[in-house]
Amino acid sequence: MSDFSAMAIAAAIILLVGGHVSWQIRGLFRARAADARLLAHGDVCYARVVSARQSGTLINDQPLCVVRLVDVQAPATQRDIAQAIAAINLPAIQTGCTVALRVDRSSGRALIDFSRS
Repeated sequence: MSDFSAMAIAAAIILLVGGHVSWQIRGLFRARAADARLLAHGDVCYARVVSARQSGTLINDQPLCVVRLVDVQAPATQRDIAQAIAAINLPAIQTGCTVALRVDRSSGRALIDFSRS
């Protein structure tokens, strides 16, 4: 194999890896922007915490928590939310606490809004 072939293969690998990494980073920024839009414009409802656990994953040094919630107005409605939660907000998701949710009506996606809890 000539030096030119080896350099061409190395350049192709670098371009593929770089493109994949930039695609993943772009997805993370889009997800963060979608979360910000939901917290700013989603419908507010309240739910009671049934259980909460940390998944073991950290996102920006914040634990990813899985919280099981029951709607206050319709107790038959349960939902699980996986959300990165700052350590200062962990006491707000103890069993029995009531939290404010921001819900997207079209998708049903929800996040805990700690500014209202």
